[in-house]
Amino acid sequence: MSTSKSKNKPTYAELKARVAVLEPIVEALKHHEVDAVIGEKRIAFLLLPEVTEALRDSEAGFRAMFELSGVGMFQADAPAFRFTRVNQMFCKMSGYTSAELLAKTYIGLMHASDQTQDMGALSRVILGKADTWSIEKRLIRKDGRVIRVCVNGTVVRDESGKAVRIVGMIGQVAAKKRKRPKAPDQPTNRRK
Repeated sequence: MSTSKSKNKPTYAELKARVAVLEPIVEALKHHEVDAVIGEKRIAFLLLPEVTEALRDSEAGFRAMFELSGVGMFQADAPAFRFTRVNQMFCKMSGYTSAELLAKTYIGLMHASDQTQDMGALSRVILGKADTWSIEKRLIRKDGRVIRVCVNGTVVRDESGKAVRIVGMIGQVAAKKRKRPKAPDQPTNRRK
């Protein structure tokens, strides 16, 4: 006869996992963010109309901000930093299509000489030592050209504080103008 555990009794780890899934739902119920509909052997949770509308408005505002035509924007997962969302200006700056960028990583577009400095700034934010990062660096375009960009970003965290994605704005840095030597003063032939 086998001494294996009964298949009907969950292990401690399984119970702990179930509780972890239920805790946010219980909190949402307490705060009247969701309503529960109890049926036979299942519970359905419905977002209350006010919460649904607030989420819709928030997403619409973020989408409008994200698609600003004058600023490149990206979102990438953490810790791999694979792009999950990019806007058209970022595509134009990098020379890649949206689909091509979504197959790449934030790190993969960096010039090798800038990686240490950029990852140092980014890791401070991931570890919670800073709220944002800002860096001027070189980005390698699809055509191989290198352009200077300024990246300003932040980290989005889950309820436990774990970094789940980064969001950044990226702008091309104008080439610094060379100062032209000043022309010597010329005498004027003005009549008084």
